[in-house]
Amino acid sequence: MKIPIIINHSIPYFKYSAENIAEGIKKSGNIPVILNNIEARTRTDNEFFEKCVFLDKDIPLGLKMEISGTRLFNNIGSIELCSDKRRINAFLKNDFPVPKTIDYPLTYFPNEVFFNEFTEMITDELGLPVVAKLAFGSQGREVFLLNSKAEITEFQKKYYLTPHLYQKFIETSKGRDRRVYVVGNKAAASIIRENKNDFRSNTAIGGSATKAEIPDEIKTLCVDVACMLGLDFCGIDLLFSDDGPLVCEVNSNALFSTLNEVCKIETGHLIAEHVVSVNRGTL
Repeated sequence: MKIPIIINHSIPYFKYSAENIAEGIKKSGNIPVILNNIEARTRTDNEFFEKCVFLDKDIPLGLKMEISGTRLFNNIGSIELCSDKRRINAFLKNDFPVPKTIDYPLTYFPNEVFFNEFTEMITDELGLPVVAKLAFGSQGREVFLLNSKAEITEFQKKYYLTPHLYQKFIETSKGRDRRVYVVGNKAAASIIRENKNDFRSNTAIGGSATKAEIPDEIKTLCVDVACMLGLDFCGIDLLFSDDGPLVCEVNSNALFSTLNEVCKIETGHLIAEHVVSVNRGTL
């Protein structure tokens, strides 16, 4: 069976993950085909694939493939949900511990009075400093720490047309979090990420990573999150709070080169084994 692995044409660092998955598919006796999302548009118009590892967030492409009958890993609905930080928080907050969050309301025109009133509401509910996140982004590059009311107001003026949210800053997790990678309803590996020079822990912006054993309660938490979201594989980021772990983000297309290096595993092979083993019609 040919199994395509689709990555974005503009993001070269997905190549490692795609090649690692391709190795696993080859080991299973199947044929991997790595395509970027431009190539895939033409290829899938002319050839039907029963299964596809979809590492991109190109929603129209994934939807087109699912409508044609291809089983995507992950399914496009779950990818779309996880791509929006506002939606994923709203989806999880009634069942799992998450940081206190306030979404920015849909705004069409700038209004100084509203900006100031919303700033007061943010600081009353979340305190200072506060974390601001654009709804769509990755690797921590669209995450900001705002230290004053003036910074919150200026942030609104700049991003009032851009979907975003505000979260309570978890001081006990400053520059530090836990990434757990889940594959096929199993917690495969975990790393602690730490950045001594930034409040964000992402390795892409200078953080370091160490292997970490996964306590049973965290395994259960992460597998339950993945199952609820209908994800075949994902990276789940947990913050360290005084009241226990908080689910900060769920990454349906999380990269795993650092995880593989630090934990001495082949995450792509695990994903390939799962993809090959699952019946095409199974969600």
